[in-house]
Amino acid sequence: MLINAFAMLAGAGGAPRAAISMGKKDNRTAEKILGNCFSLLIIMAVILTFIFFIFAPQMLTLFGASGKTLPYAVAYSRIYILGSIFVLIVMGMNPFITTQGFAKISMLTTVIGAVINIILDPIFIFVLDLGVRGAALATVLSQAVGAVWILRFLT
Repeated sequence: MLINAFAMLAGAGGAPRAAISMGKKDNRTAEKILGNCFSLLIIMAVILTFIFFIFAPQMLTLFGASGKTLPYAVAYSRIYILGSIFVLIVMGMNPFITTQGFAKISMLTTVIGAVINIILDPIFIFVLDLGVRGAALATVLSQAVGAVWILRFLT
């Protein structure tokens, strides 16, 4: 949830400003805003990955993980955290697609990630016997596909 919040900081804050610039026919400023928000997302990805990876057990305990669930939560979250750059790109850049008038493409980004995750989860968890780590890996890979989709669209 914290990673999503930081992603929305850039996306929900920058996309409306870019839309205003596009409405004024000032595409140069809109592109600058998008570029600055993307740079912010990359910087946040580096910082958050470092902090959250190191302090995962403490943060999970703070948010309610018990002694029995903590090992599973740490195993999942550490893999998820290493892929947080993809989550930040998807959550932070998707609003820029919507503000350009491509709501269907924006929705498709979410659907693609969800479908890939649904397909990969049972394969990684049960077939490859990776358990909770497999679930995290499936999530990261599905977000990576979404991030590539978004970057390809925006470029």
